[in-house]
Amino acid sequence: MAFRLTQLNETNRPAFEALLEHAWGQNWGPDLARALIRWRYYDRPSGGGTWLASSGGQCVAMLDSFVRPYLLDGRRILVREGSDWYCLPKYRPLGLGVRLMREMMACPEPMISIGGSDATVAMLPRLRWTRLPDVQKYVLPIKARSLAGTLLRNRWPAGEGWARAIPGFIPLRRPRRSAAAPIGVGRVAEWRPGTPAVLPAPQHRGLVQLLDQVDQDWRARMPPGVAQQLGLVFFLDDTPVGFSLSQIEPAITGFDGCIVHLEAAHQAQAVVDWVVAETASRLAARGVGIIRCSASSPEKGVALRKVGFVATGALPSYWWPKTGVPTPSGTDAGYLRADDAIPFPALRGRHMATSWGGSHRVLSSTGAAP
Repeated sequence: MAFRLTQLNETNRPAFEALLEHAWGQNWGPDLARALIRWRYYDRPSGGGTWLASSGGQCVAMLDSFVRPYLLDGRRILVREGSDWYCLPKYRPLGLGVRLMREMMACPEPMISIGGSDATVAMLPRLRWTRLPDVQKYVLPIKARSLAGTLLRNRWPAGEGWARAIPGFIPLRRPRRSAAAPIGVGRVAEWRPGTPAVLPAPQHRGLVQLLDQVDQDWRARMPPGVAQQLGLVFFLDDTPVGFSLSQIEPAITGFDGCIVHLEAAHQAQAVVDWVVAETASRLAARGVGIIRCSASSPEKGVALRKVGFVATGALPSYWWPKTGVPTPSGTDAGYLRADDAIPFPALRGRHMATSWGGSHRVLSSTGAAP
């Protein structure tokens, strides 16, 4: 059987979208599907590219990527992030997924992988990728109903709706607040799409994720039926020192929160504590019942634990190097990579439920439950 390797273009979009339905486990309606695919693939600013394997007009395997800016020991570089690595089960023994990955590995940028399926984590060392420090997952359960829904979603997706039997007002814990601004006069402003959130470059050693203006604006255009963004800019004496980007995600049990990106230009631990605590408090005020975050820097880990987050597991991380770009000694990474922040499990769970109640409604303009 002959297979053709190509990149996604106007001519193969229908075949690609048919395969993507399998890759995403899509069970939502066609209107949301079209909006999500258009935003995710056709309107994004990244120049990453999507590789496809086809036979007889059918797309049978795919591998997508983002190319985004990072700092490596203070130097700005471009890094390729693999995403949506999928092959139809009957073709997996033919090694099509590996062929697509080798095509991507030949690109000029170094690559990073964080987490992924068991198959991905097992395959990358065989392809001679270098292991990086893990990225730690954290969770802050605020309401009993949301914690139960998340546990069921992860272990028995079809039963997630049973968590709605728990009254939504039963609390578990509230985010612990830090002191107000730790240095000077502080204030927090909500970021608006299209408004620059310019910060001094972080001074961490190793590999540091960056969130550029074009990516901020693109994420703000995510379909509201999937999530709504909440950006916060932190000032000390009118100097911007921190930024956080979070999501409020509709779920069967209400609303989940996800801290996608945390950035602190000021290295004092008290500043990082302030950014994390204020972000969590504002998400709780918007009505979320649970907050997810991931982080790999020691300062962010300390700050998250102070607020009440609990570590829930590690995401293995790997690096594909290029000549002239050293392997990072450490990382400062979270959910920003590729499309790690898209809440596919919650989206599938909402559409798996046979009884919707009120929790399926899209977000109001403020991000709180209407």
